[in-house]
Amino acid sequence: MPLLLHVDGEKWRSHLGAMVSAKPGLVPVIKGNGYGFGLAFLAAESTRLGVDAVAVGLASEVAQVRTAFAGEIIVLSPDFAANVDLDSKVIQTVSSIEQMQSVDQKRNVIVEILTPLNRHGIDISDLNRALAIVKDRALTLRGFTLHLPIAKIDRNWLSSVLQLLPAGSIVWISHLYEVDRVEKHFPSLTFRERIGTSFWLGAESALDATATVLENHEIKGAAGYRQRKVRGNVIVASGGTAHGIGLTAPQSDNSLIGRIKIIARALELALGKMRSPYRFAGKELNFLEPPHMQCSLLTCSGSLQLKPGDELQVRVRYTTTTFDQIIVR
Repeated sequence: MPLLLHVDGEKWRSHLGAMVSAKPGLVPVIKGNGYGFGLAFLAAESTRLGVDAVAVGLASEVAQVRTAFAGEIIVLSPDFAANVDLDSKVIQTVSSIEQMQSVDQKRNVIVEILTPLNRHGIDISDLNRALAIVKDRALTLRGFTLHLPIAKIDRNWLSSVLQLLPAGSIVWISHLYEVDRVEKHFPSLTFRERIGTSFWLGAESALDATATVLENHEIKGAAGYRQRKVRGNVIVASGGTAHGIGLTAPQSDNSLIGRIKIIARALELALGKMRSPYRFAGKELNFLEPPHMQCSLLTCSGSLQLKPGDELQVRVRYTTTTFDQIIVR
């Protein structure tokens, strides 16, 4: 039985439509696992919304998006995979002087400026050099891109960069705060916001992940690959590491409370308690052992028990989860 994503279509699409209306020129980001929906699914939604451009992470993702979206596709990373065919509506990101000097002249390009994120981009001090290369090589320049940190940055830094860009430029930008203020101060620039998480996952209440109970065994002894002792019942539920269940990312909360939570989880693991994302009757169930590839073993005590075919709520990180089926109702 599958790991399911249930979508309240009316609520979810109302949220998407409201964002597109509120942010003219919005560019939906479709990358990775498609925020749990898949690339082709989100490409079709982008077509329905009527946007003229979307963004992908890598050149290899263009083919899947192109199956359902006919507009322009921006490749966010400076990815120039030699074995990937790109059509004339694909816009590639160049993030170094060396790339600008070697990129295929037939390509549409945007130049990435290095931001405090300190990932990709040319230093703003090299802007004139970059513009000279564009002119000398007759490159089709479609603007500039800035990928900002999620944390707020110094306003003065952003202003100092934007005022150096040529008038009439398109600025493809991610994580821009105070958009209205910035647009007002730089009326000669056109800002195109690229948004992923808050766009596709912003209507959180419209999304519901569930797993199916496959088996329920009352155990008096041991169970699982590692033969752990059990008191009570073992639930076999759909969803495992192949779906992204049980995978964790480094903790980003460096506050005192965040660090205390890290220590608490470590103590639980040391005592043999492994919390799972599965919930039953409002309570978290524990893993019997680390999840398997396509199912998980959970422990459940008490008289209230699940039966095969019942559904469990699952708390997931959508950007690392692959669902077997998406149901839009």
